[in-house]
Amino acid sequence: MNFVSIFLLVACLNVSAGVYSQRVTLSGDNMPLKQVLKEIKKQTGYTFAYRAVLMQKAEKVSVHVTNASIQQVLDLCFHNQPLTYSIFSNNIVVVREKEEPAPKPEPVPPIKITGKILSEAGAPLAGANIQEKGKTYGTSSKEDGSFEITVDGPKSILVISYVGYDGREIKVGDQTELSIKLTQSPLAMNEMVIIGYGSRKKSDLTGAVTSIKSGDITKIGGSNAAEALQAKAPGVTLLNQGGPGATPTVFVRGLGTNGDASPLFVVDGMMVSSIAYLAPQDIASMEILKDASATAIYGSRGANGVILVTTKKGRSGKPVVTFNTSHGFQFLTRKYEVGNARQYAELVNLFNSNAGKAAAYNLDTISGGTDWTKEVTQKGIVSDYSLGVSGGSENVKYNISASYHKEDGVIKFTSFDRITLRANNEYKLNKRITIGHNLAIANNRYIGTAQWNGGRGLNSMYRISPLLSVRKADGSFTPGQDPDIINPYASFYLNQDVRSKPLQFVGNAYLNFEIVDGLTFRSSYGTDFTLGRVDAYIPAFNISSPNQIQASNSIEDGFSTTNTWLWENTLNYNKTFARDHQIDLLAGYTAQNSDYRSIDLTGSGLLSTADDYRYINALPTTSLTWTGGMPSSESILSYLFRANYTYKNRYFLTASYRADGSSKFADGKKWGSFPSVALGWRASEEEFLKNVSWINNLKLRGSWGQIGNNKIPNYQTYSTLTQDNVYSGVFNSVFYNSATITAAANPGITWEVAEQTDLGAEFATLNNRLKVEFDYYNRETRNLLLQLPIPGGSTGLLTAAYTNAGTVRNTGIEFSADWSDKIGELSYGVRVTGSANKNRIIDFRNQTVYTGDWMVPSTHISVAGQPIGDFYGYKVAGIAQTQAQIDALNDDAVKKSGVAGKQYWSGLKPGDLIFQDLNGDGFIDVKDKTDIGSPHAKFIGGLSLNASWKGFDAAIDLMYSYGAKIYNATRNQFLTSGLSNMNVEWLDSWTPTHTNTSIPRYAVNTSTSQQSDFNIANATYFKARYIEVGYTFDKSIAQKISASRLRLYISATNPFYITKYKGFSPEVSNSYGVSTMGDDFRTYPVSGTVKAGLNVTF
Repeated sequence: MNFVSIFLLVACLNVSAGVYSQRVTLSGDNMPLKQVLKEIKKQTGYTFAYRAVLMQKAEKVSVHVTNASIQQVLDLCFHNQPLTYSIFSNNIVVVREKEEPAPKPEPVPPIKITGKILSEAGAPLAGANIQEKGKTYGTSSKEDGSFEITVDGPKSILVISYVGYDGREIKVGDQTELSIKLTQSPLAMNEMVIIGYGSRKKSDLTGAVTSIKSGDITKIGGSNAAEALQAKAPGVTLLNQGGPGATPTVFVRGLGTNGDASPLFVVDGMMVSSIAYLAPQDIASMEILKDASATAIYGSRGANGVILVTTKKGRSGKPVVTFNTSHGFQFLTRKYEVGNARQYAELVNLFNSNAGKAAAYNLDTISGGTDWTKEVTQKGIVSDYSLGVSGGSENVKYNISASYHKEDGVIKFTSFDRITLRANNEYKLNKRITIGHNLAIANNRYIGTAQWNGGRGLNSMYRISPLLSVRKADGSFTPGQDPDIINPYASFYLNQDVRSKPLQFVGNAYLNFEIVDGLTFRSSYGTDFTLGRVDAYIPAFNISSPNQIQASNSIEDGFSTTNTWLWENTLNYNKTFARDHQIDLLAGYTAQNSDYRSIDLTGSGLLSTADDYRYINALPTTSLTWTGGMPSSESILSYLFRANYTYKNRYFLTASYRADGSSKFADGKKWGSFPSVALGWRASEEEFLKNVSWINNLKLRGSWGQIGNNKIPNYQTYSTLTQDNVYSGVFNSVFYNSATITAAANPGITWEVAEQTDLGAEFATLNNRLKVEFDYYNRETRNLLLQLPIPGGSTGLLTAAYTNAGTVRNTGIEFSADWSDKIGELSYGVRVTGSANKNRIIDFRNQTVYTGDWMVPSTHISVAGQPIGDFYGYKVAGIAQTQAQIDALNDDAVKKSGVAGKQYWSGLKPGDLIFQDLNGDGFIDVKDKTDIGSPHAKFIGGLSLNASWKGFDAAIDLMYSYGAKIYNATRNQFLTSGLSNMNVEWLDSWTPTHTNTSIPRYAVNTSTSQQSDFNIANATYFKARYIEVGYTFDKSIAQKISASRLRLYISATNPFYITKYKGFSPEVSNSYGVSTMGDDFRTYPVSGTVKAGLNVTF
């Protein structure tokens, strides 16, 4: 039985466990009593015991009830009968009535109550609990605040409760439809927030935690729920990669390391590699833990922040079925403005003129041409479907869902689709023991997104000549103009059979055992397993000359497995004593192991290109090439402790300690200890502020802690040997191979440690309509794990070994302000967020680290006193206007250098860029390169607006980023060939008759081709992150399709940017690591989306 079958079987079994209840729905006239009792047994599971002769004397029964209690139904059935009944546990005994019963009052039929739960401002409250007093069953309000419950009669009392609000009790009387408004509790901050290994009231938190709820996550949609973090959580930065199914890179409070700076994701207690396997509709909340007090409990894995994801769970009550679907399209938000056919011909002629050549084209004969962007791009269809069912009883709760996401990219022949299945179930075995499991499986498929040609297709889309057609007259593809300018349409067409198909399974099971009141033991075991698969077929092609030619077809078949298991055991003790003192203690032990394996086969020369023959075993064995990554494994063993103390709900103390032992370090260096402490003071509870009416909440908090980081490759404490034939030979008639040390060991490396201090304030006023939070933080990371070159002796330079060197500091502020109110029937809310982070390298052991990509290896610099990964190059002083100006510069170079014939810049001509001589030696060389800008934004923020009026609702999210720079490497690539199409700005380039311009002359191999601030652009932008308008139909209309809620909406994601940047998007970054951020080169465009959707609840 395959994985999916097992998953579905488990899910189905879990649902059936919660079907039986003590509620009955029955309708019929003149029915035999025996028949009625059989139906009651069927619905409730109760067993009836009676003598057959009694049924012969029973009167027929007429009964009409909906969701009534079993006692109500039995009273109706036995009314005026010569029989009576008694209930013993789950058994009902029917006997003869001993004497003529006194006339009984007519039983009161049950009453169905419907209504809405609202805040004081009139906003709907989803998830409020509604229960009939004295009963164990109840229901909860839906997303629009609506609910439905059946009670015994007019004397029944409804009990309504909601986290953060004062509860209410309402006598039913003759009411059947209720509108219930709840008042926020005096603290107005009692919302429960998930923290590491537990939860706390937001009002009691001492750490910096931002919470994002389900509504904000599902609105953004997309293929990855992490996209919802953008502009919603202050201090969180997203790096968009573009492309169908792309996973954004997330940073929390800047870059604290020169290595892997991604945060830890924890889903329902399970540490996972990513959350790409989760459908956004399945997520109930995401909590971002930012300061050391909040993250230290995760030790080394919390070094760069922690994001806790809680998926939706089942609740007591009848099954609730939800169905959501949306359909729309993706589009390019911006277009790179390159020349059309005539403009291209004009540019080529300009290039030839500058080179002293004749014009290549007669402009009067040029018309039409190919719009390559139009040929390569499209409006990609995007579709989403999700179906979920949840419910349960007092002892069983279940939530099961399935979803399908499909998106075609804005580049033709690229797409992504994902199927997910999930079950989140819990079983209460008795008063003290609860077990449960969370299971999820996602089957992903990426088509055409892996660029086998190094991204040349994207680069060529705006470089190739518009005078060329996509295909030649014979139907074959038109080749490009040189090795770097290929036919982009052909590139993606040939790439459509390059598929990546990762299958991810994440599951964990847990046991909660309340040993005594307040003392709970929890044990959980989980696994995160990913099976990677690459399946590629590339036919023979000729899309450029000379080296973009493949004479024979080729196939690649690759597999990889990553398996991580995590076993955690914790004890938690919670106790309130002497009324004013509350303690919450946690102690635990965890163990984690990860294993990685891979194998890859490539070959060429299929005899047939039909689908049935596209397999590795159909290739000639002589063409096969096998590669396999070295098996890799790592383990972490941990001990943890945390204590929370609260006094008079006014003073708070949190202290934690975690010890991690990592297999990545050598003996004596394996263990790291990470403590933290935090204090909180709710000043608004003090006597001198309690009666200040305009202060609803005022809390001050501060924290300090240390967190470790071990994110380096495995086995860095061992030397790497590579087999070669340098020293091979025959000794004593035996041939011996030789091996050379190619990577040195450093057994002395140990933990990178980040020490962080956080000061925060929370304030609420105007009856809690306005809430403000502010944080200041300082994080200093010491003993950075860096690769610094070391001499290799006789074998040359060894691969850089990791060592502990350097210190990086991040300081910043974060704030958020929320306003919610109601004017008549209009409810509205406003949220403003902002954050500023300053990143500085304090010490790098006097080293300067240069980083870049595979094409330009030194475009970034990391040096003490500057941020990590700033851009590196020359500063432009202007454009050389005359030969006399150049001669003067050359004369000064000879004078200062003392070298005859020395030039300021070799080959400098009028119209070329002049670089600044920063060291004053009279000429330009690498010593004049410097920091020319930072890819890190100075300030990032967002503005969210939402409103609802009657059935209508609307929401808009706006985002801004200020101060970042971006390296437009694409613009620089235009200058590698006089055949390349150019941005239309080059029509304004310098010529001897047109000197009043900022664009240098159009030529190759000039100073303009160098890395300089000429190609460093302002990446400041303002954009509409999300816009949505929806309408929820009246319940009477929804009921016509047997639904309790029906909503339609239209939305747009990233519909527009306001920016001076001339590329596709100022957010695009082809990052090869944290030290090479901000490069816009051969990157998949970030797209906008428009779609319409439907939400239905049954």
